[in-house]
This record gives sequence, C-alpha cells and structure tokens, in this order.
Amino acid sequence: MSPTVSKPRILVVEDESIVARDIQFQLLELGYEVAGHAARGDEAIELAGAIRPDLVLMDIQLAGEMDGIAAARVMRNQFGLPVVFLTAFAADDTLDRAKLSEPYGYILKPFSERELRTVLTMALYKHQAEAKLWENTLQLQSMSRRVLEAQETERRRVAHELHDELGQALTAIKINLQSRGHFQGGATDSLDVENIRILDDALQQVRRLALALRPSMLDDLGLGPALQWLGEQTALRSGLEVKLDIPPLEPRLPPEMETACFRIVQEALTNITRHAKAKHVSIALQRQETSMVLTVNDDGCGFDLAAVRARAIQGGSIGVLGMQERAMLIGGQLDITSSPGQGSQLRLQCSLRRQGERL
Repeated sequence: MSPTVSKPRILVVEDESIVARDIQFQLLELGYEVAGHAARGDEAIELAGAIRPDLVLMDIQLAGEMDGIAAARVMRNQFGLPVVFLTAFAADDTLDRAKLSEPYGYILKPFSERELRTVLTMALYKHQAEAKLWENTLQLQSMSRRVLEAQETERRRVAHELHDELGQALTAIKINLQSRGHFQGGATDSLDVENIRILDDALQQVRRLALALRPSMLDDLGLGPALQWLGEQTALRSGLEVKLDIPPLEPRLPPEMETACFRIVQEALTNITRHAKAKHVSIALQRQETSMVLTVNDDGCGFDLAAVRARAIQGGSIGVLGMQERAMLIGGQLDITSSPGQGSQLRLQCSLRRQGERL
C-alpha cells in the first residue's frame, strides 16, 4: 500500500465571513486542508503559533488595530511561516509595505481558482526549497565546526602518541647508547639486545599509528581487502558477526571512491558498535556496468533518523552528516533507513565514471 501524502495545511485570515467561507471552499476543491480561520491579526498570530500551518493566506485589510502586513511580519519572524497576501487594493504604498514582510505571493481580488492554485503551489515550493537550503546551511556550519574539532582532536592524539610512546622509546635508546662507555663485554651486548627490543616496539607503534590514520592496504590492495580487514577488526573488538559479500573489483574503483566507501563503512560500523546493540552486520558491494551499490545492514535496535540529524545540526555527533558529505563529494546518493526496534540499512549508490571523466 502506498504511503498517504498529507495535504498542505492553509490558515485563512479574512475578516469578511462570506469571503472567508468562499476561500475555504475553493481551497478544499483544490485539494488543500483548511487548518483554521482567523478574522483579526492578533488572533491569526496566536492561531498560527498553535497549529503551525504550512502556509497563511492573509487578507491585508483586517478588523482591529493590526492589519495583515503587520501580522505577516510577526508570523515570519517568530514562526518562519510563508504568507500569501489577498487584497482588493493595489496602491503603491500598500505594495511597498507588503514587500517588507517578504511575502511568498500577492493575489488581487477577485481572483480565479487557477490563479489561486498557481500562487499557492509556487509559494509552498519556494518555502520548501528555502527550508531545505537553510537546513543544508546549518548542516554545513555544523560539519565545518565539528571537522575542525575532529582535526584538533586527532592532532592531539597523534602528538600524545609520538611524545609518550615513541619519545620515551627513543629516549631509552639514547640513554643506553650513552651508557655503553661505562660497560664492557657482556653488558654492552645486553644493551644492544635491549635497544633492538625497544626499536621493535617503536616500529609496531609507528605501524599502529599509520594504520589508524589510513590503512595501507586500501592503497596497495584496494577496497575489497580493506573492507575485509575492517570487518575482521570490528568483529574482533566488538564480538559482532560481520558478513561480507564483496566480489573482486577489477578494474579497481577510482581512489577517491575507494576512500569514501571505506570511511563510510568505517563510520557505520563504529555507530553500530557503539549504539545499535546488534549481533549481526552484513556488508555487500555490487558493481554494475555504470554504477556501484554499497549496503551495510544490521539487526540492532534502530534509531530515529530525523532526531539524529537534528542533534547533528545542533552540534552533536556528525557521523550521519559526515557520511552524507563523503557521498556527495563522489557524486553518490546515500540513503539511510531505520526505525526503533527494526535495525538499520545504509545504501550508497554511485555512478562509475567512464575513462577520462572526472568525478
């Protein structure tokens, strides 16, 4: 069964009751839902704040001290609601005042049903586009802020490891070398053995540090082996059962696509390990002639995707936003579906460039 599409909810603000009923009837005929009716500016503001309609159809001339232009300005500033003006007056001074409230449309009475439909359709579309743009702007601001924080955190971690582990190892070797002049025979042999052991430990620390920054097998062997290694490491640390279905990728994917796919799966597995309470995870990659599809599924507790995005915009974890950003940079489409108690699925689809093309 197809999902029910909700009708746009319109608040009608008109002080002439007969005209208001006629407008409401026309809106119903056009397929809109009448969310309410108000005859005064102050009443309209209170009602708009309570019901939060999708759009306000506002007569400029209203009973009372507050006219429609003043009411529209309050609604836009306080609630961010789009307003379309209705008026029988087209005086220049009225139009100039109306423009200051940034309306989404202006309809002169009397109007036709076709004119009403056109103006409302364009106003709703414009408002949705602006809302999406504002959401993307907030996401970008949050992403930029958190990326800078993550960079500083990573630099701090690397600096600590270099100082606390490699620095101590090199200091120990230096002390041993300086002490050689005070010993003879077997004692110097013991110092050499100790120095070799310290160097071996230091080399392992360097490898671990380099692997954490970027696994070399991603560059050397490609995405498939790198994801296999990532799945094994995740299973080893978390106890998850990780199943991979990744066929040989020949020819290899573009480097930027391999990196994005690896980081997206890495972030997904991190989130699953921390929050999902899952037992099984499956990672699959399908390569077709012109596209590639990567999926990550888990049987965990699921989550509210809208709430996660809202927290990210407000400065919380940027995991989901980071994955979407990586997908966008390679021209991919990232879809995440989840609901509480139903597990989750991540699906990344990318078009494969042809020879000589750039992403």
